[in-house]
Amino acid sequence: MNIAEILKTLNNGTRQQLELMARTILTRGRSHADMKELSRHASEFNDKLLRIENKDQDYLALLFILAQHLNEINLGSCACSIVEKPMYNSPERLEGILEILSETFNEKEYAVCIHSRCLACGKEYESKMVDSGFGQKVIWKEKVQRS
Repeated sequence: MNIAEILKTLNNGTRQQLELMARTILTRGRSHADMKELSRHASEFNDKLLRIENKDQDYLALLFILAQHLNEINLGSCACSIVEKPMYNSPERLEGILEILSETFNEKEYAVCIHSRCLACGKEYESKMVDSGFGQKVIWKEKVQRS
């Protein structure tokens, strides 16, 4: 993850470049260290959001999600909290944040179930990929760890 390139796009990019940048950061392999480093620039993301025209807000939804997520990380949240965001985030897209422990197919629900664990804080998650409309959605649930 090249922070200088990200900041350059943030400050000078077109609407499409901003959306592609946010999509790339949120859906491609990244590490906790990458997100922590990027979260140091959360205020720059927020400043950019204040300058976005209303007509562009829907198109740039992922940029808003990314900025909110960076704020949370900057305030001490773990990068795995991205699973709580309203976007398609399969465990495979969170490589570098989560480790996949097991994968099963639930015939009754016709869903792929994945058990994963955060590489930094150790939280465990159960996710289900289910068909939804013309695509798929992922339903996340934090697994309660028993002592």
